[in-house]
Amino acid sequence: MNTILLFTALQKKISLRDVENGLISNTYMLAVVVAIVTLALAILISSQISYEGGANPKDPRKRKITFWILAVLTPVIFYMYNLFLVIPNIKKGPATAKFFTTSAITPVISLVTFIVLGVILSKIFKTKKIGNWFNKTKNNS
Repeated sequence: MNTILLFTALQKKISLRDVENGLISNTYMLAVVVAIVTLALAILISSQISYEGGANPKDPRKRKITFWILAVLTPVIFYMYNLFLVIPNIKKGPATAKFFTTSAITPVISLVTFIVLGVILSKIFKTKKIGNWFNKTKNNS
């Protein structure tokens, strides 16, 4: 649905009726999807960081840094998507004003979704590598 809407947007300007009928709800859903995809990327990167032995291993810190870097990038990526791909294709006037609030709220939604799901996954998988995001666990080699 979002792909169809994006292709339609690239072909013609989006009117107020189009903004009210689907663009806003699709943008909210896409914010959640972007958060889930970047969270999957964080999981993939964290699982690739090897366990380090010794008294003070640095691998849990690397996983936390990876998580927080992607947490910051998630709303930035989504805001850039709105700024460069969606907003230029909306007709000026009431349609732009109607979408303005949505374009400000959706990056926050993507950030909150990323962090909440990250906390949940970190608590569920305490003994796994992603458990280092929020838990202070020992390495289980």
